[in-house]
Amino acid sequence: MKLAVLAAAFALLAALPAGAATYEVDHGRSSVGFSGTNSGETFTGRFTAWTADIVFDPADLGASHLKVVFDTASAETGNAMYDGTLPQADWFAVKDYPTASFTSTAITANADGTYTATGKLQIRDVTNEVSFPFTLSLPANGPAEAKASLSLNRVAYGLGVQSDPAGGWVGPYIAVTIDVVATPKP
Repeated sequence: MKLAVLAAAFALLAALPAGAATYEVDHGRSSVGFSGTNSGETFTGRFTAWTADIVFDPADLGASHLKVVFDTASAETGNAMYDGTLPQADWFAVKDYPTASFTSTAITANADGTYTATGKLQIRDVTNEVSFPFTLSLPANGPAEAKASLSLNRVAYGLGVQSDPAGGWVGPYIAVTIDVVATPKP
């Protein structure tokens, strides 16, 4: 669930300023967050460790791509019980699957000025195609900023299916929010 959020964030990073080839993420100003419900109460969290390989040119979206890799052990909520559960075998299974990833297969421009990223999101041993819209700000001076949000079904990635497959405790849908700030590499 948190990995999906990171994957969405990286897809946003793919849409960086025109004319630049490769971008570098400012992790201090970027975030990949997630939220859901547990026993009716909302929880929030984030991934603290991830890397991104971003190539973007708005004039040549066919040549644009991104790959984001998330450290599954870096998912944190600030709640000791949740943070102790997420690395376990029923959830991220970090011993067997220390990373999750998003690799774009297409980035398209939308009529309203937004973009859509489509790609393969791999969490644990499950890979599904995801698509999500994102906004992109390309100021004349300064870094580019991309924002996105999407909803992922945790059960579709095998997260928590042994202990809570029906979502009686932890809701089946996890909201992922992405805010990425990046600058062209020299």
